[in-house]
Amino acid sequence: MRKLSFVAAALALVALPALASEATFERTLSVNGRVELSVSTGSGNIHITHSAGNQVHIWGKVKSGWGTSDDRVREVAAHPPIEQTGNIVRIGAHHENLRNISIDYEIQAPENSFLDASSGSGDVTDDGVGENAKISTGSGNIHATGLRGGFKVDTGSGNIYVEQTGQGDIKAETGSGNIELRNLHGSLHAHTGSGNIKAAGTPSTDWKLETGSGNIEYLSGGAAFTLEAATGSGSIHTDMEMLTQGSTDKHHVTGKINGGGPTVHMTTGSGDVRIH
Repeated sequence: MRKLSFVAAALALVALPALASEATFERTLSVNGRVELSVSTGSGNIHITHSAGNQVHIWGKVKSGWGTSDDRVREVAAHPPIEQTGNIVRIGAHHENLRNISIDYEIQAPENSFLDASSGSGDVTDDGVGENAKISTGSGNIHATGLRGGFKVDTGSGNIYVEQTGQGDIKAETGSGNIELRNLHGSLHAHTGSGNIKAAGTPSTDWKLETGSGNIEYLSGGAAFTLEAATGSGSIHTDMEMLTQGSTDKHHVTGKINGGGPTVHMTTGSGDVRIH
């Protein structure tokens, strides 16, 4: 009986999960003028909102992974990876040195900041901050509203939702996920390996929307453009009158809508194409 009890107790100890240690920190930086904001984390989430005034406010949660001591977590929280040189603010630089430690960030920054935000494996949420923004994550979702001018967003495996303010060139890419882009004015290249694409806006130059397997939907809002759509196994439909060019079939259509304009290329390997 003693032997069985000892074995059972040992198994119970092995089954217990290691308790992750956590610590938080908070910093407020004063800036004067346009901010260049860079945020990166190895495995954590990033949430950015706009601040009032000339300040960048940072709240972070440091979490330990396997084999990381509580002392190391507290040390990182006491001396977080934040650097400031004038209006250049870098958060999470050299995060690759923080082995088995992840940091989630909540950041408030001026809405016209130049933004570069990236996570190795986490979600990035941006509520109204960023001009000429670059947002990326290795495996997570991107949700951004109020991005000013052009922007570039990409994720290895996750969904993308972005709303643009103003005009600029756009690039959105995901390895496997859906893409939804709103209020676009500029050029566009959107690509997903497997997922749906929905875009709304007015092209000022050519657009290219591509998915390996998924549906593509374009909400034109009455814009004038030239359509070039193709699907491997699906149908193509437009709500508007179109002047077709050359021969067409249900899998490949080319034509002018509202007199024509920049070309909107829409290609899917297996899915439907819809224009509204």
